[in-house]
Amino acid sequence: MKRFGLLVRFSFIVVIGGSLLGLCLAAFAPGIGIVSSAHTGIDRVDVAFSKLSSRTIVYDASGQEIGRLGIEDREPVKLSEVPEIMKKIVIASEDRTFWNNPGVDARAMMRAMTSNVSAGGVAQGGSTITQQLIKNRVLTNEKTFSRKIKEAVLAYRVTQSHSKEEILQEYLNTVYFGQGSYGIKSAVERFFRHPLSEMTLSEAALLTALIPNPESWNPFVFPDRARERRANILSLLRQEKIITEEQEREANAVPLPTVRPSAELKPDNYLVAEVQRRLLDDTRLGATAQERYNKVLRGGLKVHTSYDPDLQAAAQKAVDEKLPKQRPFTAAMIVMERNTGKVVAMVGGPGFQDAKYNLATQGERQPGSTYKIVTLTAAINKGFSPQDTISGSSPCVVKPKGYPAWTTSNAEGGAGTGTLRNATAHSVNCAYARLISAVGVVSTSEMAESLGIDHDVPAFPSITLGTDEATPLEMTTVYNTISTGGIRHDPVFVTKVEGLDGEVLFEQRYTGTRVVTENVALTVTDMLRNVITGGTGTSARIPGHDAVGKTGTTEEYGDAWFCGMTMRYTSCVWMGDPAARTPMRNVGGRTVFGGTYPAAIWKSFMVAASFNQPNIAFAAPDKTKWPRGVYVTDQGRGKGAPPVNETIEDPSVVNPNATTTPVTIPPVPATAAPPTLTPVLP
Repeated sequence: MKRFGLLVRFSFIVVIGGSLLGLCLAAFAPGIGIVSSAHTGIDRVDVAFSKLSSRTIVYDASGQEIGRLGIEDREPVKLSEVPEIMKKIVIASEDRTFWNNPGVDARAMMRAMTSNVSAGGVAQGGSTITQQLIKNRVLTNEKTFSRKIKEAVLAYRVTQSHSKEEILQEYLNTVYFGQGSYGIKSAVERFFRHPLSEMTLSEAALLTALIPNPESWNPFVFPDRARERRANILSLLRQEKIITEEQEREANAVPLPTVRPSAELKPDNYLVAEVQRRLLDDTRLGATAQERYNKVLRGGLKVHTSYDPDLQAAAQKAVDEKLPKQRPFTAAMIVMERNTGKVVAMVGGPGFQDAKYNLATQGERQPGSTYKIVTLTAAINKGFSPQDTISGSSPCVVKPKGYPAWTTSNAEGGAGTGTLRNATAHSVNCAYARLISAVGVVSTSEMAESLGIDHDVPAFPSITLGTDEATPLEMTTVYNTISTGGIRHDPVFVTKVEGLDGEVLFEQRYTGTRVVTENVALTVTDMLRNVITGGTGTSARIPGHDAVGKTGTTEEYGDAWFCGMTMRYTSCVWMGDPAARTPMRNVGGRTVFGGTYPAAIWKSFMVAASFNQPNIAFAAPDKTKWPRGVYVTDQGRGKGAPPVNETIEDPSVVNPNATTTPVTIPPVPATAAPPTLTPVLP
């Protein structure tokens, strides 16, 4: 019987061995070229690993991380940064002979081959860490014998051309741990919400347990399975005398993580979303959309932004505290650093997860009378004077050259005749209707684009009253150009971008472009000051600090604006319903004008931003360069002046809380009959 047993065992070995040899030869054939060169030219041939996809990290101006972008949440680290316990556990679990094997483990492969033959396919891997690295970075996950042969040969080559430390480093940066976590650094941060350097024994055991099948043992989905897998790993470590029984017991008692990280790496706030949108359009990162996509979402960039965390908190607080809690109304806000154009704070609207777009940078709405700054700048640039007088009588019929007659009226009825300065302070519609006709509609349209409106502005007379839709970002750029003395700074969100290896891909310069002379800009600034000191924007006064600005309100109180600037910051605030132009007649117990909640939000922010800061006043214009004041009509400056005995009156102060209902002033094409229009509010 004993001889019979030996005979049976021998026969079994022969059969299995023959089968294995046949299978090996069959699988070997496709890889003959690789195998034949496996032992030759090793010093000349290096295996090229595919490039790892790495996350892009976005930082605020203080260097604090505010978001991540990418396809895979991975940040490669050096092996020296990985805790020793993690290295030991991975090797004990995945490849016990790692430090000594030539890239393959013959015994492990034979065990796996036996199992696979019995199963009729590839059921067990038997792969070393080096083989796993080859599968993930050189070959594919295809489960075939020919792929396994190639994998073994290439693993041998890699071991000859790379140190074991290099291989382990590449492996730990490559492996997927589940829940969108690629590489050891990302896995620790996403699963346990702390740095890699703080990794514990229990955490290392859990992550190692996930490597073979991260979805089946996902601790957030299958906690019991994950707990059992972790226990098996810890038991193995105790058997290998890597840890003690007490350490095993303590590690098993540690609760599993419960805060499930998102499986996708997407922006979770307006600031980071805006940065991603702009980077994907930035040709400095690639000539094509695909190049930029790969660079931004796979390239492991370090993106430094202009966002100031303290000013961002102040802007959000101003909106939260001053905006009435009444749906569907909300507010958006842009704050720009005066001399650089850096966007230091931004409130994009209501909750980011619920919003469809950023109201501050993408929400185009009619700016109302805040747009009058464009006509005013065009007028001063053409030689008009703050001391010019102009009729504000209402209703009014104006006849711009090349356009049909246009009828409109004031929000507050007749205003008489007064200076251009007073017409600005009290936002007199008919005065500005006559002014754009006198200055020229095309000149005003071109000035809008020069100052900062980033789209083609229609050359219609009604744009003087704010019928051309614009975003808060565009309007802030316009006002900032005036505040800097006529130098336009395009908005800056990204200040510097570094590549994966730390090289600077680009760094922002803040030179700006002059679009009007300094005295023109200083004159406009001087005239806007009266809006806050005694006009429609008195609620925006900042005690002890110089400030200028302009209010704006549109059809049926559907949009309310305040745009203003100090010597440090320029900001525009918009308020309304993001989905429609819903009348704001009874919001927080009052009708909403630009001089109400928007001005209050603007003031609240500026007071916080100016705290403990010395007052720096805007420079005074050179008044000697102003032309002598003359009478202005819709036909031009000094044309059609009234008789010398006509009384010139300043308009009465406009009541910013009046309830006169305005309507939108539609564009008036040259070929269309001019509509009769009711007023747009200040």
